[in-house]
Amino acid sequence: MRPATTTDDVAALTERVFRLVDAGDHDTLRTLMTEETAAVLTADLVLGTWARAVADTGNLMGCRGTGVELLDGTPVEAGETVLGSLVGHTVLECEAGHWLGRVALDPERRIVGLLVVPPDHGELPF
Repeated sequence: MRPATTTDDVAALTERVFRLVDAGDHDTLRTLMTEETAAVLTADLVLGTWARAVADTGNLMGCRGTGVELLDGTPVEAGETVLGSLVGHTVLECEAGHWLGRVALDPERRIVGLLVVPPDHGELPF
């Protein structure tokens, strides 16, 4: 298992993931994923999904409200040292709207899930 990191590290990684998606840099994004995840979250799937989001709300302007929670949804305080699987979440502010972005990370801080959902989403898998 990877040494403990802080929630600030996980929050920064979460925002980096969405900047990579927005830049169309799937090659770098892929290096942050587990092999199993990379096999599912192909460039066509990730970048195609993001292209549809951009078509609806415009280009990404930034992230806000980025935070970290446990897999069960329990929030983790900023700056806290954490171990185990986590979810980073952020509001993706675009030119004409926003989305909620979520990144599920294994204990090694590799991506095991990635979501971009509308703000009025229902129940989520993570």
